Amino acid sequence: MDDISTPRSAHAAREDLYYIRQTLAAAGHLSTVPGRGLMAIGALALVAVLVNLKLTGAPWSAEAAGHDSPSQGLVVWLALLGLSLVVGAWTMRGKARRTGQVFWSPVLRKALWGYGAAMLLGAVLTGSLVGAGLLDLLPEIWMGCYGVALVAAGGYSVSPVRWMGLCFLALAAVAALTPASFGLALLALGFGWVHIAFGAYIAWRHDG
Repeated sequence: MDDISTPRSAHAAREDLYYIRQTLAAAGHLSTVPGRGLMAIGALALVAVLVNLKLTGAPWSAEAAGHDSPSQGLVVWLALLGLSLVVGAWTMRGKARRTGQVFWSPVLRKALWGYGAAMLLGAVLTGSLVGAGLLDLLPEIWMGCYGVALVAAGGYSVSPVRWMGLCFLALAAVAALTPASFGLALLALGFGWVHIAFGAYIAWRHDG
């Protein structure tokens, strides 16, 4: 009887351990936010601002009117979004592997619900503004929706993520109260330097 029950007991113990780990992961915080990845995204954002300044003009600027359409300026930011998603996912996966954590964890899936909903709203509003020709409202929409996304995801993550989201919301408010000519400078401050500053802090205090 002992020879038969021992394997069953070991199997039951493994199942219990797996259940405990899953429960702890679901109730925990997302600690795999990649500080170095955020710094890289910030650097890419500064490059996007420079491309707008030197080559395409901002989508809402008089310089962009000299091109066929403002689409060239918009493509720069669309490319930045795509690159940022790749860099963010790749560096998060690398941090999870380095720290011995699960990448596609229950807490990450929870965080993505709020983050993804706010980003989807940003995409819908961007399309509406482009269709209506109200391109000078893009900076506050982009930073506002991204700020909401970070605050929502930050409820499941380390506290700097929430503070970073609040910084973006503050910059969105500034963009709403200032002329459109301030747009690129505010985008550089937000998507560039805020990412770099908070990324450096997270890398320092939260294992990379």
